[in-house]
Amino acid sequence: MSDFVPTPNPEEPEDPFLLKGRVALVVGAGDPLGRAAAVALAEAGADVAVASLRAGPQEVVRVNSVANEIWSLGRANVAITLDASDANSVDAAVARTTSELGGLDILINAADLPVAAPLDELTPEDWHAILAANLLAPAMTARAAARVMTINGYGRIINLVSVLAARGVANTSSYAAAHAGVLAMTRSLSQELARSGITVNALQVGIYEGQHGFGDDPETVRQVARMLPAKALVKPEDVGPAVVALAADSGFITGEIVALDGAATARV
Repeated sequence: MSDFVPTPNPEEPEDPFLLKGRVALVVGAGDPLGRAAAVALAEAGADVAVASLRAGPQEVVRVNSVANEIWSLGRANVAITLDASDANSVDAAVARTTSELGGLDILINAADLPVAAPLDELTPEDWHAILAANLLAPAMTARAAARVMTINGYGRIINLVSVLAARGVANTSSYAAAHAGVLAMTRSLSQELARSGITVNALQVGIYEGQHGFGDDPETVRQVARMLPAKALVKPEDVGPAVVALAADSGFITGEIVALDGAATARV
Protein backbone atom coordinates (compact mmCIF):
# COMPACT_ATOMS: atom_id res chain seq x y z
CA MET A 1 0.00 0.00 0.00
CA SER A 2 1.35 3.44 -0.92
CA ASP A 3 2.14 6.04 1.72
CA PHE A 4 -0.62 8.45 2.66
CA VAL A 5 -0.42 11.74 0.73
CA PRO A 6 -3.17 14.29 1.58
CA THR A 7 -5.35 15.05 -1.43
CA PRO A 8 -5.82 18.80 -1.93
CA ASN A 9 -9.25 20.32 -2.38
CA PRO A 10 -9.89 20.20 -6.15
CA GLU A 11 -10.77 23.90 -6.30
CA GLU A 12 -7.86 24.92 -4.04
CA PRO A 13 -9.66 27.66 -2.09
CA GLU A 14 -7.59 30.32 -0.36
CA ASP A 15 -9.49 29.70 2.87
CA PRO A 16 -8.54 26.20 4.13
CA PHE A 17 -11.94 25.88 5.78
CA LEU A 18 -13.84 26.37 2.55
CA LEU A 19 -15.20 23.11 1.18
CA LYS A 20 -15.93 24.03 -2.43
CA GLY A 21 -15.69 20.99 -4.63
CA ARG A 22 -16.38 18.59 -1.76
CA VAL A 23 -19.42 16.34 -1.37
CA ALA A 24 -20.85 15.48 2.04
CA LEU A 25 -23.39 12.94 3.25
CA VAL A 26 -25.11 13.78 6.54
CA VAL A 27 -26.98 10.88 8.14
CA GLY A 28 -29.53 11.97 10.73
CA ALA A 29 -29.95 15.32 8.97
CA GLY A 30 -33.57 15.59 10.08
CA ASP A 31 -32.51 15.98 13.72
CA PRO A 32 -31.19 19.29 15.14
CA LEU A 33 -27.48 18.39 15.19
CA GLY A 34 -27.57 16.80 11.75
CA ARG A 35 -29.38 19.79 10.31
CA ALA A 36 -26.84 22.19 11.83
CA ALA A 37 -23.98 20.16 10.37
CA ALA A 38 -25.56 19.97 6.92
CA VAL A 39 -26.25 23.71 6.74
CA ALA A 40 -22.75 24.60 7.95
CA LEU A 41 -21.15 22.35 5.33
CA ALA A 42 -23.28 23.94 2.61
CA GLU A 43 -22.38 27.42 3.84
CA ALA A 44 -18.72 26.41 3.56
CA GLY A 45 -19.28 25.45 -0.07
CA ALA A 46 -19.90 21.70 -0.03
CA ASP A 47 -22.66 19.95 -1.92
CA VAL A 48 -24.67 17.93 0.60
CA ALA A 49 -26.77 14.78 0.58
CA VAL A 50 -29.11 14.79 3.57
CA ALA A 51 -30.34 11.44 4.84
CA SER A 52 -32.64 10.30 7.60
CA LEU A 53 -31.77 7.83 10.33
CA ARG A 54 -35.04 5.98 9.97
CA ALA A 55 -37.69 5.59 7.30
CA GLY A 56 -41.12 7.18 7.70
CA PRO A 57 -43.25 10.13 6.57
CA GLN A 58 -41.99 12.48 9.29
CA GLU A 59 -38.41 11.75 8.31
CA VAL A 60 -39.21 12.56 4.68
CA VAL A 61 -40.60 15.95 5.68
CA ARG A 62 -37.57 16.74 7.84
CA VAL A 63 -34.87 15.84 5.34
CA ASN A 64 -36.71 17.62 2.53
CA SER A 65 -36.85 20.73 4.70
CA VAL A 66 -33.08 20.62 5.24
CA ALA A 67 -32.51 19.96 1.53
CA ASN A 68 -34.51 23.11 0.75
CA GLU A 69 -32.28 25.10 3.10
CA ILE A 70 -29.20 23.82 1.29
CA TRP A 71 -30.76 24.64 -2.07
CA SER A 72 -31.40 28.20 -0.85
CA LEU A 73 -27.65 28.48 -0.18
CA GLY A 74 -26.93 27.67 -3.80
CA ARG A 75 -25.47 24.21 -3.25
CA ALA A 76 -26.41 20.98 -4.98
CA ASN A 77 -28.21 18.52 -2.74
CA VAL A 78 -30.21 15.33 -2.57
CA ALA A 79 -32.67 14.17 0.11
CA ILE A 80 -32.57 10.48 1.02
CA THR A 81 -34.80 8.47 3.33
CA LEU A 82 -33.16 5.32 4.63
CA ASP A 83 -32.85 2.88 7.49
CA ALA A 84 -29.29 3.64 8.57
CA SER A 85 -28.96 0.34 10.43
CA ASP A 86 -29.67 -1.66 7.25
CA ALA A 87 -26.55 -2.27 5.18
CA ASN A 88 -28.38 -2.49 1.85
CA SER A 89 -30.22 0.77 2.50
CA VAL A 90 -26.98 2.51 3.45
CA ASP A 91 -25.12 1.18 0.40
CA ALA A 92 -27.93 2.51 -1.82
CA ALA A 93 -27.74 5.93 -0.14
CA VAL A 94 -23.98 6.16 -0.71
CA ALA A 95 -24.40 5.05 -4.32
CA ARG A 96 -27.07 7.69 -4.89
CA THR A 97 -24.89 10.38 -3.33
CA THR A 98 -21.92 9.56 -5.55
CA SER A 99 -24.13 9.26 -8.63
CA GLU A 100 -26.10 12.49 -8.20
CA LEU A 101 -23.46 14.70 -6.56
CA GLY A 102 -20.33 13.31 -8.20
CA GLY A 103 -18.52 11.69 -5.28
CA LEU A 104 -18.30 11.43 -1.52
CA ASP A 105 -15.63 13.20 0.53
CA ILE A 106 -17.26 13.82 3.91
CA LEU A 107 -19.50 11.63 6.07
CA ILE A 108 -21.29 13.04 9.09
CA ASN A 109 -22.83 10.42 11.36
CA ALA A 110 -25.46 12.29 13.35
CA ALA A 111 -27.47 9.19 14.17
CA ASP A 112 -29.20 9.67 17.49
CA LEU A 113 -32.04 7.87 19.23
CA PRO A 114 -32.02 9.17 22.82
CA VAL A 115 -33.52 6.89 25.43
CA ALA A 116 -33.82 7.47 29.17
CA ALA A 117 -35.07 4.44 31.10
CA PRO A 118 -33.98 2.33 34.09
CA LEU A 119 -32.13 -0.86 33.24
CA ASP A 120 -34.91 -2.99 34.72
CA GLU A 121 -37.42 -1.53 32.25
CA LEU A 122 -35.33 -2.21 29.14
CA THR A 123 -36.21 -5.38 27.25
CA PRO A 124 -33.79 -7.20 24.94
CA GLU A 125 -35.79 -5.75 22.06
CA ASP A 126 -35.22 -2.24 23.46
CA TRP A 127 -31.49 -2.88 23.62
CA HIS A 128 -31.40 -4.14 20.05
CA ALA A 129 -33.29 -1.06 18.79
CA ILE A 130 -31.10 1.38 20.72
CA LEU A 131 -27.85 -0.26 19.64
CA ALA A 132 -29.07 -0.49 16.04
CA ALA A 133 -29.83 3.23 15.82
CA ASN A 134 -26.91 4.59 17.82
CA LEU A 135 -24.07 2.14 17.10
CA LEU A 136 -24.85 -0.15 14.17
CA ALA A 137 -26.04 2.73 11.98
CA PRO A 138 -22.78 4.72 12.26
CA ALA A 139 -20.82 1.52 11.65
CA MET A 140 -22.74 0.70 8.47
CA THR A 141 -22.51 4.23 7.07
CA ALA A 142 -18.79 4.45 7.89
CA ARG A 143 -18.18 1.13 6.14
CA ALA A 144 -20.04 2.14 2.99
CA ALA A 145 -18.46 5.60 2.84
CA ALA A 146 -14.95 4.29 3.51
CA ARG A 147 -15.17 1.99 0.50
CA VAL A 148 -15.67 5.01 -1.77
CA MET A 149 -13.16 7.20 0.08
CA THR A 150 -10.46 4.53 -0.03
CA ILE A 151 -10.66 4.39 -3.82
CA ASN A 152 -10.32 8.18 -3.97
CA GLY A 153 -7.54 8.32 -1.38
CA TYR A 154 -9.36 11.00 0.59
CA GLY A 155 -12.12 11.17 3.18
CA ARG A 156 -13.43 12.76 6.34
CA ILE A 157 -15.63 10.75 8.73
CA ILE A 158 -17.06 12.67 11.67
CA ASN A 159 -19.18 10.93 14.29
CA LEU A 160 -21.43 13.00 16.55
CA VAL A 161 -21.50 11.35 19.98
CA SER A 162 -23.36 12.14 23.19
CA VAL A 163 -21.49 13.41 26.25
CA LEU A 164 -23.23 10.56 28.09
CA ALA A 165 -20.70 8.20 26.52
CA ALA A 166 -18.10 9.68 28.87
CA ARG A 167 -20.14 10.83 31.84
CA GLY A 168 -22.31 8.42 33.79
CA VAL A 169 -25.92 9.48 34.28
CA ALA A 170 -28.64 7.30 35.79
CA ASN A 171 -31.20 5.73 33.47
CA THR A 172 -29.07 6.08 30.33
CA SER A 173 -27.23 2.75 30.35
CA SER A 174 -28.25 1.56 26.88
CA TYR A 175 -27.91 4.94 25.19
CA ALA A 176 -24.57 5.69 26.85
CA ALA A 177 -23.20 2.24 26.03
CA ALA A 178 -24.08 2.64 22.36
CA HIS A 179 -22.39 6.02 22.11
CA ALA A 180 -19.34 4.77 24.01
CA GLY A 181 -19.10 2.12 21.32
CA VAL A 182 -19.00 4.84 18.66
CA LEU A 183 -16.10 6.50 20.51
CA ALA A 184 -14.17 3.22 20.48
CA MET A 185 -15.04 2.68 16.82
CA THR A 186 -13.78 6.18 16.00
CA ARG A 187 -10.37 5.49 17.50
CA SER A 188 -10.09 2.09 15.84
CA LEU A 189 -11.11 3.33 12.40
CA SER A 190 -8.68 6.23 12.59
CA GLN A 191 -5.89 3.64 12.78
CA GLU A 192 -7.42 1.35 10.19
CA LEU A 193 -8.02 4.03 7.55
CA ALA A 194 -5.09 6.38 8.13
CA ARG A 195 -3.02 5.20 5.17
CA SER A 196 -6.01 5.53 2.87
CA GLY A 197 -6.12 9.29 3.37
CA ILE A 198 -9.23 9.10 5.55
CA THR A 199 -9.47 10.88 8.88
CA VAL A 200 -11.95 9.72 11.51
CA ASN A 201 -12.89 11.96 14.43
CA ALA A 202 -15.75 12.39 16.88
CA LEU A 203 -17.53 15.42 18.26
CA GLN A 204 -18.67 14.66 21.80
CA VAL A 205 -21.70 16.90 22.18
CA GLY A 206 -23.23 17.90 25.49
CA ILE A 207 -26.95 17.86 26.23
CA TYR A 208 -28.34 20.30 23.70
CA GLU A 209 -31.38 22.53 23.45
CA GLY A 210 -34.33 20.66 22.00
CA GLN A 211 -32.81 17.19 22.48
CA HIS A 212 -35.63 14.70 22.81
CA GLY A 213 -35.90 13.30 26.30
CA PHE A 214 -33.26 15.60 27.76
CA GLY A 215 -33.34 19.14 26.40
CA ASP A 216 -36.96 19.54 25.34
CA ASP A 217 -38.54 19.99 28.78
CA PRO A 218 -38.06 23.43 30.40
CA GLU A 219 -37.70 22.08 33.94
CA THR A 220 -35.23 19.41 32.86
CA VAL A 221 -33.26 22.06 30.97
CA ARG A 222 -33.03 24.20 34.11
CA GLN A 223 -31.95 21.25 36.25
CA VAL A 224 -29.31 20.10 33.77
CA ALA A 225 -28.00 23.62 33.18
CA ARG A 226 -27.45 24.15 36.90
CA MET A 227 -25.09 21.15 36.97
CA LEU A 228 -22.96 22.31 34.03
CA PRO A 229 -19.90 24.58 34.29
CA ALA A 230 -21.28 26.82 31.52
CA LYS A 231 -24.73 26.87 33.18
CA ALA A 232 -26.28 26.42 29.75
CA LEU A 233 -27.03 23.67 27.26
CA VAL A 234 -25.28 23.34 23.92
CA LYS A 235 -27.04 25.06 21.03
CA PRO A 236 -27.34 22.85 17.92
CA GLU A 237 -25.80 25.57 15.75
CA ASP A 238 -22.62 25.34 17.87
CA VAL A 239 -21.93 22.05 16.10
CA GLY A 240 -21.60 23.60 12.63
CA PRO A 241 -18.20 25.35 12.91
CA ALA A 242 -16.65 22.32 14.63
CA VAL A 243 -17.87 20.01 11.87
CA VAL A 244 -16.48 22.30 9.17
CA ALA A 245 -13.10 22.45 10.92
CA LEU A 246 -12.83 18.65 11.09
CA ALA A 247 -14.05 18.32 7.49
CA ALA A 248 -11.34 20.64 6.17
CA ASP A 249 -8.16 19.56 4.43
CA SER A 250 -5.93 19.24 7.51
CA GLY A 251 -5.01 15.56 7.16
CA PHE A 252 -3.32 14.76 10.45
CA ILE A 253 -6.13 15.47 12.89
CA THR A 254 -7.52 11.98 13.26
CA GLY A 255 -8.57 9.64 16.05
CA GLU A 256 -9.55 12.64 18.18
CA ILE A 257 -12.57 13.05 20.43
CA VAL A 258 -13.39 16.77 20.45
CA ALA A 259 -15.60 17.80 23.37
CA LEU A 260 -18.32 20.31 22.56
CA ASP A 261 -19.97 20.36 25.96
CA GLY A 262 -19.16 23.58 27.79
CA ALA A 263 -16.53 21.84 29.96
CA ALA A 264 -18.97 19.18 31.19
CA THR A 265 -16.30 16.49 30.81
CA ALA A 266 -13.24 18.62 31.56
CA ARG A 267 -12.62 16.65 34.76
CA VAL A 268 -13.31 13.19 33.36
